Amino acid sequence: MHFGNPNFFVFFIIIPFVILIFYISKKVREKTISKFVSKSIQKKLFRNVSYPTKSLKNFLLVLCLIFLIFASAKPRWDKKLQIFEEKGLDIVIALDISKSMLAEDISPNRIQRAKNAFVNFVNQLSGDRVGLVLFSGNSFVQCPLTSDYSALKMFATMIDVGIIPQEGTNIASALEKSISLLAENTKSKVVILITDGENLQGDLQPQIKKAKKKNIIIYNIGVGTIEGSPIPISESNYLKDKEGNIILTKLDVANLQKIANETGGQFFQVSSSQSEIKEMLAYINKLEKEKISSKQFSKYKEQYHYFVLIALIILIVEFIIFERKKL
Repeated sequence: MHFGNPNFFVFFIIIPFVILIFYISKKVREKTISKFVSKSIQKKLFRNVSYPTKSLKNFLLVLCLIFLIFASAKPRWDKKLQIFEEKGLDIVIALDISKSMLAEDISPNRIQRAKNAFVNFVNQLSGDRVGLVLFSGNSFVQCPLTSDYSALKMFATMIDVGIIPQEGTNIASALEKSISLLAENTKSKVVILITDGENLQGDLQPQIKKAKKKNIIIYNIGVGTIEGSPIPISESNYLKDKEGNIILTKLDVANLQKIANETGGQFFQVSSSQSEIKEMLAYINKLEKEKISSKQFSKYKEQYHYFVLIALIILIVEFIIFERKKL
């Protein structure tokens, strides 16, 4: 036998006190009666009172209390096999870490808002496997598919612009790397692009066709504004082109909408309230989820109800027993 709350056994300490109270109560009653009534008269007055029966009733009350303490300790026996199936989706998030993500057209800047969106999205998942791809002029897998959300959020703290030596923005490379992480045999597969949408190199169309062929849905979170912003490289200096003109980076809504529409996904623009995350999850949660893992474990059955039932029966018996003798 096992107990779920063995700490409740500490209440057994009150049993001797209950018995002592019954004993003292009896003695005090006898002493009080003896002060006013002689023993000969007591025999006549209480001739129909059964003292052994009264003791039996007290014993039953103590026994009832013992069984209630056992019930509170949650006794368990008889193991039962439980099978826990975890269902979810395979989701790859591709996050842009190109220099344009340093733009401050949204506060504090695009890269921080992208990281916030990533963490907020992961916080609202349950059972899904998530992979993380970072990209600029090239792409690499920061984290393969995993359901360890703590690890994913730890990786988010290490994300920053410039950790990929090759400059530029290659969304095609990010899609190719993301698609390679998703298994062929899963029914619902999702890629989420978190980017400003400016694709400076690479041909997107072959990767879009590949995603469609493999039934991969692409959702896009646009980071930035349509009006755009220069790219700071120091406190008072901005990124310039070869002619010395300040480069203005803008959110490419048309490009991101095209990618999403062609693969059955949706485009969302990042906002201060991050309501776009909930909207996107509403779409993703409608997709068919598959069994990712299955776990078997044995668990003892809760048996406290037997002790509660016995305590109730004892209480009923105690109630129907009469202290008085039948004359």
